[in-house]
Amino acid sequence: MRKSKRIAIVGGGAAGMLAALAVQAAGQQATLFERNKRLGIKILISGGGKCNITHNAAPRPMEQGFIPPEARFLRYAFHTLTSDTLLAMLHAEGLQTFTRPNGRVFPVSGSADDVLSAFERMLQRAQATVETNAHIQSVLVEHGVAVGVQRAGNALRFDAVIVATGGISYRKVGTTGDGIGWGESLGIPVVPLRPALAPIYFAPPPPAGWQGVALRDVQLTFAPTLQELNIPNAKHFNQAWRDDLLLTHRGASGPAALEISRAVALAQESGSPLHILADILPDQSHDDLLDMFLERLQSSPTSEIQTFVGGFVPQAVVESVLEQAGMEPGRKLGAVRREERKKLIATLKQWRVGTVGEVPIDRGEVTAGGIALSAVEPTTMLSRAVNNLYFAGEALDVAGRVGGYNLQAAFSTGWVAGQAAATNPQEQ
Repeated sequence: MRKSKRIAIVGGGAAGMLAALAVQAAGQQATLFERNKRLGIKILISGGGKCNITHNAAPRPMEQGFIPPEARFLRYAFHTLTSDTLLAMLHAEGLQTFTRPNGRVFPVSGSADDVLSAFERMLQRAQATVETNAHIQSVLVEHGVAVGVQRAGNALRFDAVIVATGGISYRKVGTTGDGIGWGESLGIPVVPLRPALAPIYFAPPPPAGWQGVALRDVQLTFAPTLQELNIPNAKHFNQAWRDDLLLTHRGASGPAALEISRAVALAQESGSPLHILADILPDQSHDDLLDMFLERLQSSPTSEIQTFVGGFVPQAVVESVLEQAGMEPGRKLGAVRREERKKLIATLKQWRVGTVGEVPIDRGEVTAGGIALSAVEPTTMLSRAVNNLYFAGEALDVAGRVGGYNLQAAFSTGWVAGQAAATNPQEQ
């Protein structure tokens, strides 16, 4: 009979829990170490506490939530643990889910705690060993092979180690990037950590009256672009995104801002001033807007210019649009000259929302960067440099779109790592 393997899994989030379940399903023994008093703290705060569990997509469409190099790396994992399989596991635990029209899957109860509780029940029934309040200090490596972990000065021996410690967003919940640092200390290539799906702070901050103002369905971009800044692989990153924009007391948030934040953070490294630009009416061309202006002019020449602009943007930002267009409130439409019309329409198509001050990495929903994908075998999540050492979840250089893609990547890579650690021939 095959000797039971003991697998240490460091990090009890989405990737770590699925890794432990995969190890137990393969008949081996998983010990899951979590530094917090409960597993899955980041799951509890995901989706505003509602938990966008996954995206309702087959494996290949799931890849579309990631830039091409990451999509290729995740292909095997997405086929190995699909969103359907994941949801079937949760449904078997009694968790009811529903899918929004945009493909995002949530628990019917609206409670992330119900999602986490379902995983906790699975782990308990699978008889995985779970140790909370467990601060692991390092991975033990001997002769190029992972042989255990260091905890409170004690060496704990294991047959393999899976690192699923996450990135460095929301550090207050314990995601401090420890595993990425361990990998780097072992000579494993690491991509610099950057924010992703993060708010964009302005310098100077927006006017106080902008807080909470939303612009629906705008096309958000920034200038100068990555291409203009000569940033390598610029084509891979979302530099424009059409969705809702939420203005805050510090800058921009909402889906449109989150989706371009990774590219903005990358561009900011050039040191060049960056401006966030919004096409307020992406379905309307310049000529369309000119026709709309002329129609309003003909029907109501004494209307004031702020009334016209207020038909397209919230009242709180009308003054900013007019200021950028070089117009004072109170001007009558009939008094607006041809060149002024063109400038106003150009502003509506490219309103400078603000100048980038910071993209805070700690406020991102995920972290870009981490263990380089080239350093990990995608069909096992095994390090190419250290045997019996696996990486999964956000510790990897993977950062997808809003909509459940990142949690699915964590679940899938964790499952693959657990399967591989449990079944790969042991090397001593």
